[in-house]
Amino acid sequence: MAEQGKRVLITGAAKRIGRAIATAFANDGWSVILHCNRSLADAEALLRSLPGGGHSIVQGEFSTAESITAFLESLENSRLHFDCLVNSASCYLRKPLAATSLQEMTAIYNVNFFAPFQLMRLFAEKMKAGCIINITDQRTTSVDPAAGIYALAKKSLRDVTEAAALDWAPAIRVNAIAPGLVLSPPGVPPEKIEPLLKRVPMRTRTTEQEIAQACLFLAHAETITGQTLYLDGGMHLQGYPLETSG
Repeated sequence: MAEQGKRVLITGAAKRIGRAIATAFANDGWSVILHCNRSLADAEALLRSLPGGGHSIVQGEFSTAESITAFLESLENSRLHFDCLVNSASCYLRKPLAATSLQEMTAIYNVNFFAPFQLMRLFAEKMKAGCIINITDQRTTSVDPAAGIYALAKKSLRDVTEAAALDWAPAIRVNAIAPGLVLSPPGVPPEKIEPLLKRVPMRTRTTEQEIAQACLFLAHAETITGQTLYLDGGMHLQGYPLETSG
């Protein structure tokens, strides 16, 4: 059922999974606020392609506390109202914990946890009601040392999803989607992940469009809160790390 007059803010909306989510919401009748960092040209191209009206772009960088604060202040000053928040922006680092610098740890945690959490808190304080959807990762159910600080940040996002769902009910619903194999990480050839499909019980990757439809489902499902939907072909049931080598 289309949501005429509703508005959604989607972080990391210019490319990849975020782009698919933005397109799905626009097709469902929502006005979409597209957040991007460096991908402004992609966001502008997407904006022109979206059906309906009332769409807009906001730009902001999440790797430092100062940049997060600046984005939150600009968003608050814009007085934009939105009924749904989708935290899709993410930064992936596959590196052992012992080899990860403090600077890298801080940046990865800022993008994958602190920025989403701060946006969640802003939503709760200013919007008062609606729904929040966090994009986490199927790794949150297992231990993957090579995914180090990225996996830890996503686990924190999963935990705050549950805590906020309990704390902010009944006015605000908070849920998460945990994808498995969807797209290869930036810089990794798509064929690199093909051998990994043998470790997926369903033997196939999840599509961006499936994740987008799951977001719409959660946006409409008025009695669901504190849940994580695992769109991973059953990977979370196995409990072993996902390696990127053949």
